[in-house]
Amino acid sequence: MKNIFTLIIIFLSTISFGQNIEKEKLWRTKGVYDSLGNFIERAKIQSFLFSSKSNQFYRLRTQDKVNMETGETKVFVYRDTLNLSQSDTKSYKLSDKETLILHSNDSLTIQFNGYTLPYVKLDLKSNKVDLEKLKSELQKEPLIESVEGIKEYQFTYQENELVIVKPLERDSEWESEYKIIDFNGFIIIQGIVSAPKLITKLKKGKISFMEIDYRFKNKNGELNKIR
Repeated sequence: MKNIFTLIIIFLSTISFGQNIEKEKLWRTKGVYDSLGNFIERAKIQSFLFSSKSNQFYRLRTQDKVNMETGETKVFVYRDTLNLSQSDTKSYKLSDKETLILHSNDSLTIQFNGYTLPYVKLDLKSNKVDLEKLKSELQKEPLIESVEGIKEYQFTYQENELVIVKPLERDSEWESEYKIIDFNGFIIIQGIVSAPKLITKLKKGKISFMEIDYRFKNKNGELNKIR
């Protein structure tokens, strides 16, 4: 009888867990907060989660650095797997230092050394953008970026993972590194000190994306060839 009761408890916990965390969904962070709930401006973090199983997330983190002496720019990409060990109905231990708390089916936080990182689920499906076709469209020639109808920059993405950025209203330009990241079928372009571009649609001469930044609301944009 005791063993049957234990199995029932485990079964109900598994059902509850599976219902709360939808599989194959993308989550994005909304910054870093201290123990008093204050937003930390200097903690620049771009992070995504992918719910691979009902008890597992894949995590993607990017960080950019600029060498103030040489001007060299680098984008670093970090990946790891979060296996969730349930502590109670809403709390899951990730490691000795990290705990995940599920607040609702589209909201969670990760607590780490006194800091809190909130995440929200994006209402998106992986659209399986062809990576080679994307590179072909992206790296052929200069593209004009339009975000929410506002055009400010021209980008020339090169095969050496460097992009030339040119403001449309100024006679200047600079070069910095970028990465094309395939995160479980979600394609993300990450550049230096810029919001990640989640690619949503690919057409000849036009790349549609969602600009996702921990500081702002999501914005829709396009990269268009110069006509």
